[in-house]
Amino acid sequence: MVSKEWAVEIVERHVSGWEVHGPDMVIIKVSPHRLGWVVHSQSERYLRSGEITDAVVGHGPFLVDAVDGSLHGLHATADLEQGEWIAEYPEQVRGIERHDPLRTRIIELTDRGRRFDALRLARASAPDLSPQEARDYVEAVAARMSAPEHIRPHLPRTRTGRRVCWRLSGPNPEPGTYTPHG
Repeated sequence: MVSKEWAVEIVERHVSGWEVHGPDMVIIKVSPHRLGWVVHSQSERYLRSGEITDAVVGHGPFLVDAVDGSLHGLHATADLEQGEWIAEYPEQVRGIERHDPLRTRIIELTDRGRRFDALRLARASAPDLSPQEARDYVEAVAARMSAPEHIRPHLPRTRTGRRVCWRLSGPNPEPGTYTPHG
């Protein structure tokens, strides 16, 4: 896991560029999160004066990924503990396949020899799938394989409806840590 100190340094490097267009920013709070470190910042001037006119408002905290140190911005209104974005994060950022609720039902049907019903369910649940794509999906699921890459975007998903997390940098490996090559 990326250390707290390294997470703070990543964010400090990022906000140091803000002083060209705005106030000097300082780190005010760092909290562990299941995905990494949540780092909050605020204007140094506000912290000295306490005047609301000196505060930087509207920006949310930063998330430093625990695995690779990549930096992400979080919307100011993001629910840090229960937000739906947390379930989407491993897929969007780390490339980990998300749970597919349709998959469970397809497996149940194919295991009982009801392949035609599985195809019908796939087409009804993911109307953007062509008949061939539905067949490819059902065959892959029945074989306990991942859904083919070209089919994944057409599968049903629950989305947050608004973007609350976005990438600000690529990986920032901590100096002195081992990173496998290849």
